[in-house]
Amino acid sequence: TTIEQKLLITDVPERNIEALVAELDALDLPAHPSPFRRATMACTGIEFCKLAIVETKQRARDLYTELGRRLPDFDAPISINVNGCPNSCARFQLADIGLKGSIVDGEEGFQVHLGGSLGADPAFGRKIRGLKVTSDGLTAYVERLLRSYQANRADGEQFAAWVRRADESLLT
Repeated sequence: TTIEQKLLITDVPERNIEALVAELDALDLPAHPSPFRRATMACTGIEFCKLAIVETKQRARDLYTELGRRLPDFDAPISINVNGCPNSCARFQLADIGLKGSIVDGEEGFQVHLGGSLGADPAFGRKIRGLKVTSDGLTAYVERLLRSYQANRADGEQFAAWVRRADESLLT
């Protein structure tokens, strides 16, 4: 396993790759996931953690599934980290879209952090004052945000770089 909650299977003979991919697909572990599923991470959330205040695993699953349906031609890498509390087990500050569990208008929801990254240009995600979404409104918000990115990015511009230069009106 990797630090990004991925499985890495090595030393598979070429003749066995197709069968392995089929078996993994049958276990809901696709070798070729959507861009959303590929880079979504969630902490254990309220189901297994006494500190969490929101459900995370199912929310993340619902989010990447619905985004794959709504944005089937999305063409950029995008990381989405879903965390159930401020402790950052899923490192929400370092994701393109970081979601920190919180109560929003009396409902389960998330504080949003945008444009976090590691590597050559590291930065914590941008926190827009007051930007929170309820769990019920999460998918619609992320879809709107990603469509804004697609419409307003420069050629080859990664999400985190776009967020750093984008006007707040494009992010809310």
